[in-house]
Amino acid sequence: MNTFNGPFRVIFEDLRIQFYILTGATLVLSIVYLIIGKILSSHDTFTIGASFGPYYSLYIYYPFLAYTKAYKYTLSLGGTRKQFLLSTIANIGLFLLMTTFILNFFYYLTDYLSNQGIISTSLIHMGDLVKGASPLLYPWIDLLWGLILFGIGLFVSSFWFYFGTVRTMVGATLILVLAISYIALGDIIPFIEFVNNEHLAFVHILAGISCLLIVLSYFIMRNGPLERCTKLNFSI
Repeated sequence: MNTFNGPFRVIFEDLRIQFYILTGATLVLSIVYLIIGKILSSHDTFTIGASFGPYYSLYIYYPFLAYTKAYKYTLSLGGTRKQFLLSTIANIGLFLLMTTFILNFFYYLTDYLSNQGIISTSLIHMGDLVKGASPLLYPWIDLLWGLILFGIGLFVSSFWFYFGTVRTMVGATLILVLAISYIALGDIIPFIEFVNNEHLAFVHILAGISCLLIVLSYFIMRNGPLERCTKLNFSI
């Protein structure tokens, strides 16, 4: 497996199974919400249900799954760490486009049925937090949130695989302590106002940070270990 096609295929087949399962879950959820909207018909439209839950969970947990399965398969078949990382990023990008299309199909279908008076509900969309958002902006928001979650998941899983569970937990604890200290002792009102009033800019900033995390993950694991680190000491 000395070409990019082999590692890409390994990741693709693994991710395809997850995609089918979560697409089924998304379909069931959306149908349930539509049925509820039909049963609870009223003169006013109300928002119910988050169909994006299964797909959003895929973006953040799949890197952990990939390191426990696809990583070993790729290396055992002659692939490289770089090929694994690039294949994972490329496949997530491909499936992110597919899931965004499916999600927004359900959003537009629900809005259409609501406008026709058939149901009285609309699905929750992260784009609703962007004030004055146009319909074309909604798919872009889904893409950005998918990128954000994947960037976080890839970085944490790469750090966990390279440095081990203990160091990862120590790092997470330090970040949590800093966050709690800031919330307790700092003035978070300006931050909350920024998130609320400039939500589109906030999402783009998070997406930019996630891109940086993806690049950092690449540099961490491009020469990473064959097996997950299990050392309990803190030597580098």
